[in-house]
Amino acid sequence: MPRSSTTVKKLLRQLTKKELLSLAKKKKLRIPEKWQKPKIVDALSVYFTSTEVTRTIAKKSKARTKEARGYEAQIRGQKLEGKVAEIFRKKGYKVKVNVRTKGAEFDVIAKKEGGWFSSDEWIFVECKNKPKVVSSDFKKFLGNFRIFCKKRKLDEDEVKGFFYTTGVFDPTVITQARKFPNIKLKRIRNV
Repeated sequence: MPRSSTTVKKLLRQLTKKELLSLAKKKKLRIPEKWQKPKIVDALSVYFTSTEVTRTIAKKSKARTKEARGYEAQIRGQKLEGKVAEIFRKKGYKVKVNVRTKGAEFDVIAKKEGGWFSSDEWIFVECKNKPKVVSSDFKKFLGNFRIFCKKRKLDEDEVKGFFYTTGVFDPTVITQARKFPNIKLKRIRNV
């Protein structure tokens, strides 16, 4: 199977040094802990495919049935949304989770009231508890982001968008997101 070293490197760069060392251990590779992250990424990119990277960081389900695995994934998704909501609450935002409107569902919406001379700050967040966020996930996020802005009668540049995942972002998603300066991709672990 041919390996696309640049794609693998882009995925590996999103991991923490601790996660990279853990991957090396799973392949029984001896990587010194004193190595800097870029050197570890270069070394591991030779031994991993992009599929292996995403598969190894995925949370393994202990459930025996398909229904139970679905329920378990739903619970982890709710935990992720709760953790992200708490991040914005601590920053002084009023937060709503799982807001449903006609045609869309928004995972987390946050608002900070503006003062006399400033306008309100709006945050729109999509959360994905999956090993790899792909282009179609980002396009859906963008669609919901635009629906949110339209319903609130806000210009898109007035709203900050965040896309959180427990996994990694496909390199095409990173490229697409660069076109939107008010949208940030964030990776969160330990959910």
